[in-house]
Amino acid sequence: MEGAREAAEQEPEILVGDREQLFHLLAEAAEIEHTLMCSYLYAAFSLKTRTDDGLTPEEQEAVGRWRETIISVAIDEMAHLLLVANLSIAVGGRPHFARPNFPVAPGYFPSGVVVRLTPFDRDTLDHFIFLERPKGMPHEDGEGFAHEEEYVREEAHHGLMPSVQDYRTVSHLYEALRENLIACTKRYGPEALFIGPVEGQVGPDAVSLEGVAVISDLNSAVQAIDLIVEQGEGSPEDREDSHYRRFVAIRGEYDALSRANPAFAPAWPVATNPVMRRPPEPEDKVFVDEPSAARVLDFANAIYAMLLRLLVQAFGRTGADAAKAKEQHIGAAIGLMHVLARAATALASMPASADRPATNAGLSFTMLRGVEPFFGGAAERALIAERLKELRGGALALAGAHPDLKGLDQPLAALVELYEAR
Repeated sequence: MEGAREAAEQEPEILVGDREQLFHLLAEAAEIEHTLMCSYLYAAFSLKTRTDDGLTPEEQEAVGRWRETIISVAIDEMAHLLLVANLSIAVGGRPHFARPNFPVAPGYFPSGVVVRLTPFDRDTLDHFIFLERPKGMPHEDGEGFAHEEEYVREEAHHGLMPSVQDYRTVSHLYEALRENLIACTKRYGPEALFIGPVEGQVGPDAVSLEGVAVISDLNSAVQAIDLIVEQGEGSPEDREDSHYRRFVAIRGEYDALSRANPAFAPAWPVATNPVMRRPPEPEDKVFVDEPSAARVLDFANAIYAMLLRLLVQAFGRTGADAAKAKEQHIGAAIGLMHVLARAATALASMPASADRPATNAGLSFTMLRGVEPFFGGAAERALIAERLKELRGGALALAGAHPDLKGLDQPLAALVELYEAR
């Protein structure tokens, strides 16, 4: 049994290629970080927050800490996404902020990397621990997270197209990225590989997230990869603040509180994989069509979409106003995150559909068809201000739908004024 488990944890061979292979790996790393960030936030937003939610004072204190911890992990994932974006620019590419909608279909990621939107519970915690587990450490995935069949992403011929890199742990994906960076540095030479503008990246001058730094050479690229892996799975010294250790600690507290109170229910009964559009394949999805929840879901997804647009606009900027524009776009994106959190928290306590009794709604993180950057200058300012005005109007229309939505127009009005003043 132990030998079979060790074999199952054995990582696939790393495939080394050219610059196109680097771009391919960077895009997959960006999508992994992006999807993990969303799934962590979904679980955090499902946790109860009010004093009348049926929790004892001790339970409420613990649940509040868990929410803060999971959101802090999601913020780390955002920092990792920004680092991957800087890596992409460093080798001459553009950041990749697109991703598949939830639930991610089998075959898109390796069979052991299942990404879904699920409420906070014991199985979801086990799944997060499984995803963040250190390389070579066997762990059982949470109940309900395994694909029906194991599969291997492979190709019959490794040629000019970038090759699919399979991996059992996220750290192995980054190990593949590290080896390809080293190989490409030898192949092209450092001056020819790191040809992207450092000025076009987002660094600590624009965003105060731990570890976010600009990348100009192989050494700074490897440092970025090391930070991502250590924050997630933990360093060889087993740092206590790694994502893996933080999730394990939450699980220990959860189990203790559940033993003390078998009726302990820290989260709302939110939907697994909510969707805002009627799906042609409804299996494992919940169509949110209760009128009030559908309106709030539409608003929250629009906020999320605008947040992504602002992140996109922050990258690739050069010239006299680059630093000021990056800081403004990142600051506005962070402001929208607070609006998003309030809307998503409200959704978690709202019924999803008359067809799904006892199931609440949740933020689906529905993607736009494209998140390519707007043209700069007057067009950029006009488009951003226009959309922020529309979002403010949406917030005003929803003010009476839920107590958590009152006053959401105010931060949006401030952002409108900021962009109209530029």
